[in-house]
Amino acid sequence: MKKEHVVKTALASLEKAYNIHQDLGKVGEELLQKNQFGETALRGDVEIEKAMVPIRILSEEHGTLDIGTNPQYLGLLDGLDGSSVYKKARAKGRYGTMLGIFSSLDPRYDDYLFSGIMEHATRRLFYAVNGKGSFLIANGKTETIACSKSTELSEKTRIYVDEYFETNRKIFSAKLQGFHVSYLGSSAVYYADLASGSADLVLECTRKRNLEIAIAYGLETESGGVMVTADGRSLGPCPYLEFGHDIQVPVVSAATKELAEALIGHISRNS
Repeated sequence: MKKEHVVKTALASLEKAYNIHQDLGKVGEELLQKNQFGETALRGDVEIEKAMVPIRILSEEHGTLDIGTNPQYLGLLDGLDGSSVYKKARAKGRYGTMLGIFSSLDPRYDDYLFSGIMEHATRRLFYAVNGKGSFLIANGKTETIACSKSTELSEKTRIYVDEYFETNRKIFSAKLQGFHVSYLGSSAVYYADLASGSADLVLECTRKRNLEIAIAYGLETESGGVMVTADGRSLGPCPYLEFGHDIQVPVVSAATKELAEALIGHISRNS
C-alpha cells in the first residue's frame, strides 16, 4: 500500500466513523463488552473501530488486530475518545475518533505517516501528513492549521490538563493555581484545539498503550508544536511499543518549544 493510498484510506475511515456515529444514534450508548483494559465499552466505540483501514491496528476496544495479509503499517485507534462526554451529550458535546498510522510495525513517534481526529458534533476533521502540514476539513472546505505562536506562560495561556489521572493533578494542576486551566474529558479535543491554535498547552501522562498521545504527535508536530517529557526530551525518537506503557510519564505538548520550556521551568520551581 503506497503512502498516498494510506492517507486517502485514513481520511475515508474517519469520515466513515462520523457516518457510523450518526447512524447509531442513541443505540451507540449501549454498554456492550469489556475491552482489553477491563473497562466496559460502548457500542459506538466498538462499531467505529470495526470500520478502519486494513493494517495492523492497536485499538482501545479490539486490542491488536491484523486486517489483511502481511501488514506493513501500524495503526493506532481510539474509536470514541471522550466516552463519558459521549454518554452525557451525544452529538452535542466535544469528543472524537482518533486515528494514527505509522510507517512500520515497530515505529518511533517520528515515524508517523498520518494523524487524524474527527470531532463528531461539529463534523470537523483535523489531520496531518508527514512533511505536508496539518489541515482542517469543515463544511466541505480544507484549510491549513497551525499552533499558536505563544512563547510565554501567563494567566492568559490556554491550558488543558487531563485531571482524570492523579499524576497530572499532582504534577501539573496543583502547580498551576491562578492559571487558565481546563479539563474537558477528551484528549481528542485537547489535541485538536492545540493543533489549530485554540489552546496553547496540553498536559497529560502516558498510560495504557498511549494511543491518544502517539496519534496526536504527528498532528502537533506538523502544526509547529512540540511534545516533550517533563525533563524536556522530545517524544520523537522514543520507540512507540516501549515508551511509557507501564509507568505514567508526564508529557508536555506545547504550541512552541519556548512555551514548553517555560512550563517545565515553572513546574520545577514550584516542586
